[in-house]
Amino acid sequence: MSVHGQATPRHPLVPRPELHAPGLVAIAGLILLGVGALAGGAALVAAPDGSVMQFDTTILAGSPFPDFLVPGLILGGVFGIGSFAVAVAGFRRARLAPFCAFAIGCGQMIWIVVELAIIREFSFLHPTMFVLGLAIAAASIPWGWPTFRAWLTQRHLVPIAH
Repeated sequence: MSVHGQATPRHPLVPRPELHAPGLVAIAGLILLGVGALAGGAALVAAPDGSVMQFDTTILAGSPFPDFLVPGLILGGVFGIGSFAVAVAGFRRARLAPFCAFAIGCGQMIWIVVELAIIREFSFLHPTMFVLGLAIAAASIPWGWPTFRAWLTQRHLVPIAH
C-alpha cells in the first residue's frame, strides 16, 4: 500500500511483454502445438494400445511405458493444455508468458529427441514438431528480453544505461 492508501503495482518498473512480431510468432506456434498435441494426446489416451494412430506398442520396447497412456497424458497435458494456457497468458501480456513459452519450446525439442531415441522410427512429424519447438523458443527470446532486462535492472543486477 502507498502512503495514500492505494495499492501500488507489484512490479512498477517491469514492463509487460509487448505483442509485437516475436510474441505473435511464439503465440501462434503455441496454438499450433497445442492443437496437435491435444489431438495426439487424446487419441493415445482414448486407445492406449495405439490403434487409433496405427501405432504398435512394440515401439515402446526399452521405454518405461507398457502402452501409450502416460505418453498421451504428457503430450495432451503439458504440450496441449500447457501450450494453450501459455498462449492465453501471452495474449494477456503476462510477464511470465515469454519464459513459459521458451520452456515449452525447449521441452518440445527434448520430447522429440527422447521419442526418437525410444521408438527408433522416423516420421515427417518429428522434424516438423522439432522445428516448431525451436521457433517457439527462438521467438520467445526477443519477446521476453525487455521484461527480463527490466527485471534485472530493478534488482540492480544490471547497470542502468544512461
